[in-house]
Amino acid sequence: MTVVLLDPLRPTTIPMQAVGVVGDGVEFTDEVPEAVRTLLTESPGAAVLVSTDPDHPAVREWVASGSRVIAAPKVPGDNLVEAAEVMDRLWSYGGWEVTQTHRTLSHYLVEETYEVLDAIESSEPGDLREELGDLLLQVLFHSRIASASGNFDVDDVAATLVAKLVHRSPHLGEDVVGPIDIAEQERAWEIRKAAEKARSSCLDGVAMSQPAASLAAKVIARASKAGLPPELVPVELESGLVAEAEAETRLRAATHAFITRIRVAENAARAQGKSSLGAADWTGHWPS
Repeated sequence: MTVVLLDPLRPTTIPMQAVGVVGDGVEFTDEVPEAVRTLLTESPGAAVLVSTDPDHPAVREWVASGSRVIAAPKVPGDNLVEAAEVMDRLWSYGGWEVTQTHRTLSHYLVEETYEVLDAIESSEPGDLREELGDLLLQVLFHSRIASASGNFDVDDVAATLVAKLVHRSPHLGEDVVGPIDIAEQERAWEIRKAAEKARSSCLDGVAMSQPAASLAAKVIARASKAGLPPELVPVELESGLVAEAEAETRLRAATHAFITRIRVAENAARAQGKSSLGAADWTGHWPS
C-alpha cells in the first residue's frame, strides 16, 4: 500500500519514486484535479492512493495503517508563491486593500522595517521570522497595486532582482565553489553597479526621502568615498549631525521614561481587574 502525495502547486509532476507504482491503477482523493486524473488510470481498490492533501481523511487512514508515503520534494519558494496567491485573493474581495496606494502604504513600510530591526536586536528567531513576513507583505502589496495599474507584478520584481544579482555577481555564472575573496566580490559588485547605472554623480541613487541626519551622513560618506577632502564638508552639516545625535538621545530617553510610566499604570490597573482604561483610570494609576 502506497500513498503518493503530489505538490498542489504542481500536481501533474509525479515524484520519480512513484513512477513505478502508479502504472497499474490508483485511487484518488476527491480534491485531485482532473489534469492529474487524465494522466493516471483510476482503479477502485488499487494499492496506491494519489492525493494533494496530506490532511485528507483517506490519506490519514492509509498512513495510519502503515502505508508507504512518497511525497513530492518541497521546492524552495513554494510558500512565496502561496503568499502571492493569498495577496491576490485579498485583492479580489474588493475591500480595504484595493483602496490603498503606494503612498498610503508608505508609512507601513517604514514601520515594518523598524520592527524588523527591533526583532534583530531581540535575537529571537521567531520574532524575526514574523517581522520579515510582515515586511514581505509590503513587497507583495506594492507589487499587487502596480499590477492592477498595468505597470509590473511580483514576478517582474523578482526577475529584476535576479537580473541585478546575476549581473553584479560574476561568480554566479562561473564554476565557483567558494569561498570567494570578499574584497574581489565587493570590487566586482561596485564596478558592475557603476556600469549598470551609468551615474553622473557620486550622489546618484542616494535615497532623498530618508531622515535629515541619515541623509547628511550618507551624502558625506558618498562624497568622501569619491575623494572629497574633509575640509570641504560644510561645518553646519557636521555640527547639525552632532546636534541631531544629542537631540535624538534626549528624545529617546524621554520616550523610554514615558513608556515605563504607561506600562506601570497599565499593570496597576490590570492588578485591579481592569483591561480597559478611561481617563480617570489613567490619572488614578499614573506613577508620581
